[in-house]
Amino acid sequence: MDSPMATRIDLMVQRYREAIVTKRLKPGDTLDVAEEARRLNAPIARVRQAFRILANLGLVSLEPGGQVVVQPNTLQSLQSLEFDLTRRRA
Repeated sequence: MDSPMATRIDLMVQRYREAIVTKRLKPGDTLDVAEEARRLNAPIARVRQAFRILANLGLVSLEPGGQVVVQPNTLQSLQSLEFDLTRRRA
């Protein structure tokens, strides 16, 4: 069974991923990790972890100073996303 913290991180990842794929967050948009933590009323470490997962999926890049930049949706990032979603459902 997943821990409550893991579940919250997964939920954050899911929401950001959806916002990126549906273009509510567009390529080049910049997010500040600390500001997102305040907006979500979540610990900054949890938000950082969610963005690390999104970076591993190729959906964002992590920049110095706690900045996150939304990346263009490439075939590779979408295939990685599809693999990740399929694996989670199994």
